[in-house]
Amino acid sequence: MLLISSVVAFIHRCRLSAKKGEMFFYIEFKETYDEKGRLDLVPIDSNVEDTEGYERIYEAYGFCFGMFFLFFLFTMISLAWSENVGYELPTFIPFSLMLITGLWIAPIISLLILEVNENDVLKIFVLTILGSFVSVSTGISLSGSIYMDILGLLLPPLFLPLLIYHLQSLIFWGIAIGTPWNVKPMVRKVMACYGMIWFPLLLTYQGSLITGLGLNEFKNTWANAIEVAMLLFITTVEIIFRALEVIGNA
Repeated sequence: MLLISSVVAFIHRCRLSAKKGEMFFYIEFKETYDEKGRLDLVPIDSNVEDTEGYERIYEAYGFCFGMFFLFFLFTMISLAWSENVGYELPTFIPFSLMLITGLWIAPIISLLILEVNENDVLKIFVLTILGSFVSVSTGISLSGSIYMDILGLLLPPLFLPLLIYHLQSLIFWGIAIGTPWNVKPMVRKVMACYGMIWFPLLLTYQGSLITGLGLNEFKNTWANAIEVAMLLFITTVEIIFRALEVIGNA
């Protein structure tokens, strides 16, 4: 819910900046209107060197992704602290780091939404987040059932198409991160739809593995709870990116 609030607040602040003719997040926005007459902001971005808006949007993406991975690394270090150093950090430290990590993804999602059309895509984003909650809740309710056992067996082979799809980009083009751009738009859209099926199933299965504190003597720590939350968050973000890609601009 904090992620939803952050994205909505970011887009609202961008609209205020566009109305005042100011920059926000080091980016300037232009007020345009869609076919329904609704305000549709467009980030001003130029491919011409030495201009004020030269590749500003890409610099913003790069900075946010860099901070996201940096704090993600800090979070993982804090979770492994007790095993390597010998004592646990106060719970608020890994929890705060995870919270900051999640907030750094909000500007990325907001800018992607603004580049498409924030009026309709924002609704899809909110529904995706709420759908993630439903997937986790379903997994928790079906925990220990034969359905989750079957799902756990099916997920690895069902992941093969996604693995091959991204791996071919690494082998032929040397691109290890992100969506392969050397394939046709229709193929990208089909694979994005496939990802929107596979990742919610993964989220459901991950939900079935959640146990309450005190119910498992080997995982009776807040650090493990935060680690599980981090996994669920990353899977949710994957679903959001696949949804944006289906729309056509991820």
